[in-house]
Amino acid sequence: MESNIPTVTETETETQIEHEEAKVFPRYTRYSVVASCFVIQGLACGLIHSWGVQQEYLANNVYNENPEKIKTLGYIGTLMFFGIYLWGMPAGWIAEVWSYRKLCLIGILIMALGQLLASFCTEPWQLCITLGIVFGFGAGLVFGPTSTAPAGWFTRRRGLATGITVAGVGVGGLIIAPLTEFLVRETSVTWSQRITAIYIVVFGTISCFFVRVPVQDRSRSFRSFNWREFNNRRFAVHALMVFFVTAAYIVPYTYLPQFWVRHGISSEDASVLIAVANVASSIGRIITGFTADYIGVLNSLVLSLSIAAISCLLIWPFATSIGVGVVMSLFYGFSAGGYWSLAPLAAAKLFGIEKLASNSGTFYTVSAAGAWLGNPVAGAILSGPGHSTNFLGMSLYVGVLWFAALLMAAINRATYSKKLFATA
Repeated sequence: MESNIPTVTETETETQIEHEEAKVFPRYTRYSVVASCFVIQGLACGLIHSWGVQQEYLANNVYNENPEKIKTLGYIGTLMFFGIYLWGMPAGWIAEVWSYRKLCLIGILIMALGQLLASFCTEPWQLCITLGIVFGFGAGLVFGPTSTAPAGWFTRRRGLATGITVAGVGVGGLIIAPLTEFLVRETSVTWSQRITAIYIVVFGTISCFFVRVPVQDRSRSFRSFNWREFNNRRFAVHALMVFFVTAAYIVPYTYLPQFWVRHGISSEDASVLIAVANVASSIGRIITGFTADYIGVLNSLVLSLSIAAISCLLIWPFATSIGVGVVMSLFYGFSAGGYWSLAPLAAAKLFGIEKLASNSGTFYTVSAAGAWLGNPVAGAILSGPGHSTNFLGMSLYVGVLWFAALLMAAINRATYSKKLFATA
């Protein structure tokens, strides 16, 4: 049984990192790492979140007379979302044993290549390859390393630094979605993709220059990956938590607009409610990370998962008006967004900062299975008798997933310290 008091080895490691940072790097280096990772997170995830703008235009203006092609367009966002997680394990491992900066640069160039190739496509299946697979692969190479790199530069403000970094996901979506809509309206989908490729290269390559970790372990190799980590009970429990969260996370964002419209709320107001959830998500990532520095990462994780579960089980079924819809958006957006700050921090707390990228990458790859199953299972439940009108089965499904994740987090919290009010 481990104590909640840091071990000598952990303390010595943190001291060594701070000493080497002060000795080798300028003081501002840690802040430039946070800023650069923030930008890259915004580019990778913001473009995935804004794909719906191009999808809507293509479905209504280009392929509007071909239902099969419209259906194929629906796979592209899923493929991009899936790719971000699928490549987490190799990306994290390569970053640790080779170079965070070089790997992110390769990922940025692949992302730009996917957008550029997409601008020459004439069929939806071609977009599935260029955007879904190629762009998704590039985004997967940068997502994990940029989520974890800032944590190595901080000890007392590690949560806040990570929270600011992953907030780039929400901010990127808020900026890139209207920008994409403007480019599609004023030029075309083709030229919007080409212009996107240009600003990915410009902002991405500049940001990659600042991505680094204080200590790069050159003693490890690609052959030294330890598959026996999965025999560790904590590791397996944490992996299950990640799976449950990822299966649940995207479902409300996908189906809440449909739920609200079915209950008489206009599509415009439903869009505003989802925007409220996205803003709450960005704020939640920062505040939750900040809170973790004071009450403990594992405590914050349990609290965040509790709020998300309560939101889906007790608020969603009654969110049939704009007022309750706002409450649902605020609570769910804040708590679900906060999880993405806490996930890498919890991995560092439980398994050590020195293998954070590879461990987090492994968990992101586990997330791919959850990302692939979440929406299809929810859609199958919705198509069942009676559920298409009240969505009760779906809200219970998502709520149970969040509760299962909460149970896994509580188990690991208990193994770390049995003291209820201990900082953990």
